Amino acid sequence: MAALFVFDQRRRKQRTFKDHISSLDHLSDVEVVDRYRLSRIAIIYLEDNLRNDLSPPTNRSQSVSSMTKVLVGLRVLSKGNFLSEVADLHGISKQTASRVLHEFVDAVNRNIDNIRFPRTQQELAEAKLGFYKRCKIANIVGAVDGTLVPIIAPKDSGEAYICRKRFHAINVMATCSHDRRFIDIVAKWPGSQHYSSEHMESERPGMLMADSGYPLTTSLLTPLANPVTPAEARYNNAQSKGRMVIEQSFGILKGRFRCLHKTGGVLSYSPEKSCAIFMACARLHNMCLDWGLTLDDAQVVDPGQDAMEAWMGQPGLQVQELRRRVVNTFV
Repeated sequence: MAALFVFDQRRRKQRTFKDHISSLDHLSDVEVVDRYRLSRIAIIYLEDNLRNDLSPPTNRSQSVSSMTKVLVGLRVLSKGNFLSEVADLHGISKQTASRVLHEFVDAVNRNIDNIRFPRTQQELAEAKLGFYKRCKIANIVGAVDGTLVPIIAPKDSGEAYICRKRFHAINVMATCSHDRRFIDIVAKWPGSQHYSSEHMESERPGMLMADSGYPLTTSLLTPLANPVTPAEARYNNAQSKGRMVIEQSFGILKGRFRCLHKTGGVLSYSPEKSCAIFMACARLHNMCLDWGLTLDDAQVVDPGQDAMEAWMGQPGLQVQELRRRVVNTFV
C-alpha cells in the first residue's frame, strides 16, 4: 500500500503544468504586432469578441485562458507550421496548441463578420469611386482572382488536390475592394480544379475585373487578347492596374499569415480545416485594415498565383459591345 502511495505521489509531481503565458506586458508595441500581427488594443478587442466561444469550461489551474487561445491562434497563423515552438512560447503542450488553433479558427469564423460585398448605395458609390481613381474605369466594384494554398496530401482523393505546379493545394477564389479588403471568398476547390465564374453570375450591381483566364461577361471585365489600337493598349494597361489589387491583397495576406505561404510550410490539416484557416486569415486581414495596421514591403510575399490558361470561348455580341464602350473612353 505504501509503495502504491509513493508511486502515485511521484506521478503527481510529474504532472506539472507550465504557466500559460497570456500577458502582453513584457512585449513592446512593435514586438506585439511583429509576433501576433495585431496591435495590443486590437488583440484585446478580438479576445473580447471571442471570449464566449473560447473561455475554458472549468476554473482549474491548468485550463487555457481565452487570451492564451487568441495569442496561440494568432501566432500559429502568422508563423506557419511551427506548433512546438508556439506551444513552448505560450506554456502549453503541442497537442493542446493544435486543439486551441482549431478552436480559435472556428471562433473567428463564427464571430468576425467582416467579409461583405458592398450593398448600399453609399458602399457601392465608394467602391466605384475607389476603382475609378485607381484605373479610370467606371462601374467597377471589385477585382477577382484565385490563389493556391499548399496543404498536406489528403487521405482521400489526394490526386484531385495536386495543382499544375505539382504540389497538393486548395484553390481559393477571392474578390477584393480597391483598398485590398476581401469582400467575397469561395474556399472549397481542390488544387487541380479551377475556380468557376458561375459563382459571380449573380444579380450584383457593378462589375468585377478579372484576368484573361475568366470569360468576358456582363459581370466580369477582362483584358483584350490582342490589343491593336492605342486606345486598346491604354485600356489593357488600365484594366491591369485595377485588377492588380487582388494579387497585392493575396501577397499581403500570405506575408502577414505565413501559414498560407510556402515559406511557412504546408497546412498539415484536412482540406476542410485548411479552407476554414484561410477564411479566418482573411477575416483577420480585414481586421488589420480596420485598425490601420500595415505590412512593410519587405514582408509582402509573392502570392504564387497559378495563372489560368486564357479563356478560349467566344463572348456574346452584347458583352463585347459593353467592353468596346469602355475601350472607347481611352480614345
